[in-house]
Amino acid sequence: MIPPKPTDAPTLPTAPVPVASPPPAPGSRPSRRALVFVALWTVLVAGVSSGITAAVVGGGGDAVVEGAAAPTASPSIWQDTRTHPADPPTEPERVPSPTSGAKGFVMGEKATSGGATVVVRKVTEAATVTLDDYDSEDVLKAGAGAKFAIVETTVHNDGTDSFDPVCGGGISQGLVDAEGRRFDVIDEVFMVKANRAADACGAELQPGFKREAVFVYKFPADATPAEWTFSGSRGMTEGDTAVVRLGTGTTSS
Repeated sequence: MIPPKPTDAPTLPTAPVPVASPPPAPGSRPSRRALVFVALWTVLVAGVSSGITAAVVGGGGDAVVEGAAAPTASPSIWQDTRTHPADPPTEPERVPSPTSGAKGFVMGEKATSGGATVVVRKVTEAATVTLDDYDSEDVLKAGAGAKFAIVETTVHNDGTDSFDPVCGGGISQGLVDAEGRRFDVIDEVFMVKANRAADACGAELQPGFKREAVFVYKFPADATPAEWTFSGSRGMTEGDTAVVRLGTGTTSS
């Protein structure tokens, strides 16, 4: 049994059945009109067949005709050919010195900070300091590998408010050695005999008056005192630190 012809199969155009004509006479040629007709018919059939073949191979509207050349990428409309300078090399961050930006003075000079004016009279180094514990005197030892630096000063109150030079933190902002290391005043500084005698701790220094005060620091035996720093605002005001360079007048005992 012959299966039925599919309805969706492409149908090729049927060539017209030519009308039988008598065979040409011997030695005669086809007419020009017949040759033109045959040529046109051949072109028509070939075009229709090509279109149907492309549709069948492509499989629909999204079909791609086989054998078609792939599209070529069009060149860029504009290309940046400019050169840009490289970023400058990053320099290492500079670490400021301990007294960077502070006001500088020398020993024997009136150093000022806020309402405090201080004259550093002498700096001595010692293995011990004497403490006045009201009823008795005690000797405080620096210990092995250490020593005391004793900064003797005269403190003037040239401001408008009273302050305590030694107690409660006082005006000291530390002693700096030749290597830039900063050392704090010892906790027992208010008991140092010289401060007891001068009443340097406990009684506020009033405006217009002066008082002797001693500041003691413990630091390594091989270290050298280089700078003494203080602040009339007790370090509460930025840029109010004064630095006194040490050296001349430094003695040992």
